[in-house]
Amino acid sequence: MGDQDQKQDKQKIKTTRLIILILSALLLFGNNYSFDNPQALQSQIMEEVHISLTEFNYLYSFFSFPNILLTLIGGYLIDRIVGSRKSIIIFASLVTVSQTIIAFGGKYHSFHLMLFGRVFLGVSSENLIISQNVIITAWFKGHQLSTASGCIVTLPEIAAALNSYFSPMIYDYTGSITYPLFTSVFVCIFSLLCAILLLFFDKSRDSILQQEQQEKSSISGNDESHDTLNDSQQITQNTLHTERARLQEIREFPALYWYLTAICSLCLGIYISFMDDVSDYYQKKFQFKPVEAGKFITIPYIFSALLCPFIGYYIDKVGHRRFFLMITSFLFIIAQILFGSVHVASNEKWIAAIPLIIQGLAFTCYSCVMIPCVQYIVDQKYMGTAFGILGMFESIALCFFPIIAGKIVEFADDPQIGYKNMSLFYSILGLISLFLCITLYHYESSNKLDFIDPNNPLPEEIRKLNEYSMITEEKCSISEEK
Repeated sequence: MGDQDQKQDKQKIKTTRLIILILSALLLFGNNYSFDNPQALQSQIMEEVHISLTEFNYLYSFFSFPNILLTLIGGYLIDRIVGSRKSIIIFASLVTVSQTIIAFGGKYHSFHLMLFGRVFLGVSSENLIISQNVIITAWFKGHQLSTASGCIVTLPEIAAALNSYFSPMIYDYTGSITYPLFTSVFVCIFSLLCAILLLFFDKSRDSILQQEQQEKSSISGNDESHDTLNDSQQITQNTLHTERARLQEIREFPALYWYLTAICSLCLGIYISFMDDVSDYYQKKFQFKPVEAGKFITIPYIFSALLCPFIGYYIDKVGHRRFFLMITSFLFIIAQILFGSVHVASNEKWIAAIPLIIQGLAFTCYSCVMIPCVQYIVDQKYMGTAFGILGMFESIALCFFPIIAGKIVEFADDPQIGYKNMSLFYSILGLISLFLCITLYHYESSNKLDFIDPNNPLPEEIRKLNEYSMITEEKCSISEEK
């Protein structure tokens, strides 16, 4: 009967983890749909609101600008004051309010109101992602975290694809940007309901994680040295989790974290900033119609949505994250070179899908490799702060890259040449990212910091303590035998 109860408990834990995973993904469904709303309606917004390409890119730069500092503050508040559960409800609600403001800005053709809404959405969105990452790390660290990270990307990417596909169609049917913008509001309300359900299920987190820790201790109960080791590990982890995160402890983050922060910021900046303008890019460079461009834009979103769970699972099994970091940067470079060099004839438009497929594969690797690396090398008690710092640097990239790209296109006499130069700009950023990946590869190898091992996800200091405890136990047992 006891074994039967234990099996039922394990099944219950697996079911709870699955529900947490699904709800966490749906939590960002409305967020991603709203974020990419302007991209899907780029030419329509520019025409109705009477703005230039650079002004259009302000919708994305203003989204990211306040997060240069506010994500760091938000991550600190999530760690120390508010907590990940309450913050999810708060920021999911603010995302809904922000998109409502943007929709009214579009309805009344008020560019400044749309900008205000995007600023508000940026602050809410980035802190919502931080809260979600904290919860996912707590539930899945040591339980196929890369697989979970890959699955988390799937539904939000589908949301982005649906936005790219349906928003231009809704505009064509209604003849106004108002209706596709308000459609996004209803999607955000759906995600807010998912946030409430996530809060309910996440309340069981502490008891479940404690139960798993006790089971691990009981399994090794027949071996005295292992029992002592697990007790030591549990005490150490409890101590680490109960300590309050402090901003001054940022200096304790390993050098690998700062390498990864720079690489993540460059890669995400390339992907997001380019996708911001991809609709107009395909219309001007490849002579696509708006609805036709919208259908092609869904390719990287669908591609990454389908591949993320499988690539995340594969990386959990084989490791080699340092190698995949270099592959990710290399794929971004190849995609941008193809964007700039490919010429598409009217009867060969399928060729325009090739760089989008590579772009989607690159973002898949980013989601399944780079983000889990950050989660493995930073303690859980600092996770909100760590993602806050990462969000800060990513926001710097996402704030300035679109403005620079817009200026590059507008300075050119021909839009096709301008977009080719824009791809060259992103290729150079990809080369910088690849250089940092190569540097990180050799740095990690020479210092033997094994943060990529999915079977040993404990922080470095706990790992060292375990090794010390094992050596101490062996010495004690030898002394007793003598």
